Amino acid sequence: MARTSLIEDMFDTLRKLPWWVGVVMAAVFWIVGLFVTTGMTKDAIQNAIRPLIKFAFNGLAILALVAAVVSAIQSLSRRKLLDRQSGMESLRSLSWREFEQLVGEAYRRQGYDVEETGGGGADGGVDLVLRGHGETVLVQCKQWRERQVGVVKVRELFGVVTAEGASRGILVTSGNFTKDAQSFKVSKPLVLVDGPGLAQLVRDVQPAHPPLAPVQIPPSAVASHACPLCGSHMALRIAKRGANAGSSFYGCTKYPACKGIRPAGLG
Repeated sequence: MARTSLIEDMFDTLRKLPWWVGVVMAAVFWIVGLFVTTGMTKDAIQNAIRPLIKFAFNGLAILALVAAVVSAIQSLSRRKLLDRQSGMESLRSLSWREFEQLVGEAYRRQGYDVEETGGGGADGGVDLVLRGHGETVLVQCKQWRERQVGVVKVRELFGVVTAEGASRGILVTSGNFTKDAQSFKVSKPLVLVDGPGLAQLVRDVQPAHPPLAPVQIPPSAVASHACPLCGSHMALRIAKRGANAGSSFYGCTKYPACKGIRPAGLG
């Protein structure tokens, strides 16, 4: 791996942050540079180095502004990428890099701070780190159009989640998972998102398609089922929108803090 300079590292860090962070840093560099140069005495040595110090701080300010512009462009690109998705075919036509950006943007719209690790490549390890809602989540993306994701990849993610002390792990694919993979994740802090699941996730966060808004029926309909996520009671509800509109299901009574659901047919 090629070594990078301190300036390159700084630029790379700033461009991954929200654009306004770069603007704030640019202002800080400019103010500090102004404060330092105006506070210097007028002896020969300081007169000689004053232009260099001013140049250095102004250069850092410009670097931060450029990083802010790049961050804004990347953010706009990710938003457009997600908003133009129309279903499974468009999802499966994405490159692996676009796939990671799409998944990151989807979770970003759910209120998470998303760190793109950049270490995954087309078939690498953890690609995203989500922070928010009181948890740290590791996400691995597999842009496999037709291929099934097997239990080996699920075990690998579970090992990383355990080693890093993360709250849970999410494995996302545009394909599907084998039965062994589905069985392995039971009772573990893992979520498997297959192609149809990702299509629904994307649809739920697109502006034109707001998330399903479950409506609680009478309070007397509270079920004895325990929420699979938090253990609270569940209530019978009806989906208002989407492919399952009009269908009933049990939803956690702590919604929207908890989004646990069970099919209405479960006893």
